[in-house]
Amino acid sequence: MYKRKHLSSMFLALLVFAVMWILYGWNYWNGDREGYEAYYYSRDTLASWGGEVGYGFLNIFASGTGLPYQAFQVLISLVTLLLVLRYILKTTISPFASILVYAVFFFSLDFVLMRNFLAFAIFLQGILVLYEGKQLCKIKYALIILLAATIHQSSLMFMVFIFIPINRTIDIGRFIILFFVFLCFYVLARYSLPLPDSIARHFNYYDTSLKSSLANVFMHLVSTVLITLVVLAERKSLYKLDNFSARDRELSFVLSLNLLSLFFLVLYFESEIFIRLFRSVLFFNMLHCINSFFLLRRTYLFLVLYILFFAIYLIFFFLVPVAGFSVFPLFNYNLLLN
Repeated sequence: MYKRKHLSSMFLALLVFAVMWILYGWNYWNGDREGYEAYYYSRDTLASWGGEVGYGFLNIFASGTGLPYQAFQVLISLVTLLLVLRYILKTTISPFASILVYAVFFFSLDFVLMRNFLAFAIFLQGILVLYEGKQLCKIKYALIILLAATIHQSSLMFMVFIFIPINRTIDIGRFIILFFVFLCFYVLARYSLPLPDSIARHFNYYDTSLKSSLANVFMHLVSTVLITLVVLAERKSLYKLDNFSARDRELSFVLSLNLLSLFFLVLYFESEIFIRLFRSVLFFNMLHCINSFFLLRRTYLFLVLYILFFAIYLIFFFLVPVAGFSVFPLFNYNLLLN
């Protein structure tokens, strides 16, 4: 029975994947489309792409063969979505529920952020390597992150997850000490050393305010506390186990990932763009909570709270404000549907 359910879930997940590919690959206008297309035809040297030479090489190679931009987008969308699908199939109990949650709450903005989306999909492959915990996994993870950074430089921020311990949970006491040492060092360095001009100019594109920065910090902290309660509601302690089961490893990994993500908090005071890092953390947490529903637990309260609270947050903070450039074009500007 479970096997049949699993196979049906995979089949439905593939249907959702096909729909997303059609919507993304054959979309011909969105908030960032014109910029990407202009770069495709005008930036013909790797030097013109700065540090993001990986994405630059893909553009130069494809345009050099005479491939139209729309065909290039079809191919990039296929590769990107296949990488996301691979992650979901390998890590989730219900691939259909997982990809459906992704499609509803994340996809309609991701497809607009083409470079960031591809880089994130590559980053997911690094998380797979890190989670499996095999030999040289951390070196492989670092190399994958460096590859993702050649597509979008913000991927370098994910290098912090290389400190996720294998087959054990982060020691909370040591983490708190390390975190506050980091905060002190960051504040001293930030206010004694000026930012490089190139980084400062980029940050100015995405201005921020103290109010929005504090709001982002607050939401990130709420997420961390809630996901910790989700984990502890299933396992009262992850420190007294002699042998981790596969599920214990997953719980430990999720908890460690969220704790290490707290290092992103300082970035919210630098630029509004760094809220995308928190959105990536929400991707892992939402999928974890959705799939936890398929397991027997003492309580489902914190799962429900997390999903409802951050589903609303994702919709009204990320989707609604830019719906005219993302959600609506996804359906209204498609070569196959229109």
